[in-house]
Amino acid sequence: DAFKRAKELGHTTIGFTDHESISSWVKIEKIAKNYPEVKALRGNEIYLCRNGLNAENYNKDIDRYYHFILIAKDLIGAKQIFKISTRAWERSYMARGMRRVPTYYQDLIEIIGSNPGHVIGSTACLGGALPTQILRGTREDKLELWITQMDKIFGHGNFFFELQPSN
Repeated sequence: DAFKRAKELGHTTIGFTDHESISSWVKIEKIAKNYPEVKALRGNEIYLCRNGLNAENYNKDIDRYYHFILIAKDLIGAKQIFKISTRAWERSYMARGMRRVPTYYQDLIEIIGSNPGHVIGSTACLGGALPTQILRGTREDKLELWITQMDKIFGHGNFFFELQPSN
């Protein structure tokens, strides 16, 4: 239905991201063949966490599973997302009845930062690190540092902010 609706609206591109999963990519590939006029971008909405976060050292007072979007621009980017997803799932754990699949900042630095320009990064919804810090009133210089680091990891022009209406 998403492809059909995108076509009806005159869109030429549509992006797909699941939380901590790239399994939908196979189904998207099959359906996309029926809509050659609509390019399908494949991604993953990861939980971006501090390096080393695991079941044993999780601290409910400080640790968060921040939402963050990755979208492959090409085959190299898809392979980078595959590697990140694999690492995250290999370290996944159950916590309070939920599977936690943490992606570390170090994963982004090592996998994407070593060959930037193939994956788009985005701050995601209000569950993301940047929106959360803005709402908490984090100092502007700290926010700028984080943004600069993300821009460097993804390559200039490949890091975006997700904006939402607000009051």
